Amino acid sequence: MTQAQLAEKVGTTGSYVNRIIKKKDGVINKTFVQMAEALGYDVEIVYRGREQ
Repeated sequence: MTQAQLAEKVGTTGSYVNRIIKKKDGVINKTFVQMAEALGYDVEIVYRGREQ
C-alpha cells in the first residue's frame, strides 16, 4: 500500500503520513512513553496483522 493510499483510508494527506513515518521520534509520542515510565509502567506496543 502506498502512503497516498494509506492517507486516503485514514482521511489525511500523503504528505502527513510521510511526516509521521519519517519523524525522528517515530509514531509513538516520546513524552507519553517517558511519563508512563516515570509512573512505573512498562510500555509495550504490539502490532499484529489481521486475518483478511
